[in-house]
Amino acid sequence: MKRILVLMILILLILPIFAAESDAKPLEYEKGSQMFTFRFGPVVPAFMFRPNQEDQLLTFGDTHFKTGGYGAIRYQGFLSSYLALGGELGYTFAYDQSYLFTSVPFQVKATYLPVQGTVELPLSLGLGFAYNSYEETSFMSLLATAEAGVSFYWTENWGVTLSAGVQVIPELLLFSDNPNDQETVMGFMPITFSLSYRGE
Repeated sequence: MKRILVLMILILLILPIFAAESDAKPLEYEKGSQMFTFRFGPVVPAFMFRPNQEDQLLTFGDTHFKTGGYGAIRYQGFLSSYLALGGELGYTFAYDQSYLFTSVPFQVKATYLPVQGTVELPLSLGLGFAYNSYEETSFMSLLATAEAGVSFYWTENWGVTLSAGVQVIPELLLFSDNPNDQETVMGFMPITFSLSYRGE
């Protein structure tokens, strides 16, 4: 995984060199502009909060989950020249010592672009639902995400992005009377490489 991350970072560091030689005119966003994005990359289990357990907060390796993966497709339309709103459908997986955890998140995502042009800095917040499976159980939960990235567009329409953020998936048992039920809030850190197409 470290090799993949190093390669993704090197690609983004080298691409601006070619930007200086590119004659592509940066696209100027306006209301109605659109963006399609395909995303993939590793996902790092960041934390697990269990309020009913003696060890309430576990972080990184203490969660006993191994690095997994994340993939998604996203569509966004621009509400103004700096703000885009749309949806993202993804798939997350991670292994613990014995079982596979999977999550299929769907979220409404808002992206703010304070820096635009050949190099962009997208900042995103998302809120939605996730269908999760672990061991022999499946459940729906809420989902909240936040991320930041760096994008490079080598043509007016096509670009790549390296981003990192956090996904928070709570399993809240609000209507359960079973004292053995364990509420959990799980946090993942997806580090994604994206290919985007933007247009009018």
